[in-house]
Amino acid sequence: MNGHAQRGFSLLELLISLSVTLLIMTGVTKMMLQNARINKAQQMTAQAQSNARNCLAMVVQRLRSAGWDPLNVGIPTVTLDSDLSDDISEIEVYADLDSDGTTDGLDEQVLIRHVGQQIVWRRSNDTSGPFVILATNITNDADGDGTIERMFVPSSTPDPARIKIRITARSPVPDPMSGEFIRFTAETEVVLRKLL
Repeated sequence: MNGHAQRGFSLLELLISLSVTLLIMTGVTKMMLQNARINKAQQMTAQAQSNARNCLAMVVQRLRSAGWDPLNVGIPTVTLDSDLSDDISEIEVYADLDSDGTTDGLDEQVLIRHVGQQIVWRRSNDTSGPFVILATNITNDADGDGTIERMFVPSSTPDPARIKIRITARSPVPDPMSGEFIRFTAETEVVLRKLL
């Protein structure tokens, strides 16, 4: 026989190595969960930003066509929200896109509304048609205090020269890090077309 006895791990060495491995695995798991929460929060922020910006771009494009009157027949630009006491913010936009002297054609009169948590629109001369949803999770509550800010703010009434548009999108669920909803507000001001 060999004078050197073969020796394995003692029970104490095995317990110490398992404990160290468990501590390392716990730390790695916590780090991975934290990174997953951060990643989710970043995705939710990007989604809210995208939602607000895309919706704003569509509404701005429509408002920039307001008052298009190639035949100079006196096409109105917009009709402002008549009831500022409710939680619905709306504007009606007119444009003679087919150059026939009226706004009776397809998509020449459009009603844009912020109602509930949606922005919707439809052709106003087709009142039987459904509203098309442009965006959801639009709260227009920028600071989260429960007060809904107006989406369209005219420079004056009844004949505005500019309309300020403010859209606040909110994440569909609370942020896993803070427990709060993520909000993003996009805003711009559109100068309305006037007769020269």
